[in-house]
Amino acid sequence: MGRRTTAAMAVLGGMLLVAGCGTDSAGKATPSTSTDTSAGTAALWDPCTAIPDSVLLKVGVDPSSKESGAAGVEEPGWKICSWDNSDFNLAVFSTGIDVDEFTSKSGNVDFADIRVGERSGVRYHRSSDKGGYICDLVFPVEQGTVSVMVSNRVSSKNKVDPCVRADAAAATLLPVFPG
Repeated sequence: MGRRTTAAMAVLGGMLLVAGCGTDSAGKATPSTSTDTSAGTAALWDPCTAIPDSVLLKVGVDPSSKESGAAGVEEPGWKICSWDNSDFNLAVFSTGIDVDEFTSKSGNVDFADIRVGERSGVRYHRSSDKGGYICDLVFPVEQGTVSVMVSNRVSSKNKVDPCVRADAAAATLLPVFPG
């Protein structure tokens, strides 16, 4: 497993754990509810198919770096897609979980109400991110929420606050988000 995949798996796995999933005895992320999520997952807005390459280029990520799922593994109750460039990783999550579940999860901290374009949402950080490399934004949509996560690369030569990057990415992505 390469560094990119290992890092993405850690970040995406952390997102799932802090946003409504638990872990089973094998350490795999599983939905925290006991309902069958396969039909719900199929009905979710899919960022991998809904976000055009032209929009990704405006965000500044390489469309050919697309990876579906958490490090390539699909998660029940979630549609996840990530892209990267030499400075940061962008992940977009779609789920039926509402904003309150994100704000009530331990490990999610520093909440701030935000407005990007015409959309209201919440910005937060993770208590485990001691280096300040990650910023999460979550927006309510009809199906539940869509989240934007930016994770700066430690090796980045272009140091920009991850929340500045996340805000800019969200402003570009919002027109393609579901209602």
